[in-house]
Amino acid sequence: MIPRARQRWGGVFIALLSGGFTVWEWYTRLQRGYFYEKASVIFPAFLVLGIGLILFPGYKEERLARGEDISALTGMQLLTPRWWGILIGALAAGFGNYLLLRAV
Repeated sequence: MIPRARQRWGGVFIALLSGGFTVWEWYTRLQRGYFYEKASVIFPAFLVLGIGLILFPGYKEERLARGEDISALTGMQLLTPRWWGILIGALAAGFGNYLLLRAV
């Protein structure tokens, strides 16, 4: 398992990097008149995921802290309700940013 402090620093790195690229995407749209569609979805989504890593423990750590047996779970089955919410929020932020960039 990854120590919580390392997870937080990883979340800070992801949030700063994706936040910077999101700002850059808006700059290119407003100043140069174009934007990259895939980047406009991916970077805001990773910003939300990075903030989620800073604020909350990972989904495996949540399940293990509750005493759940995760040996039979794989992939998306491991996600807790909290991390499903973060994932949905990340996707909403990404597609919302894309729609906003298209509307500008």
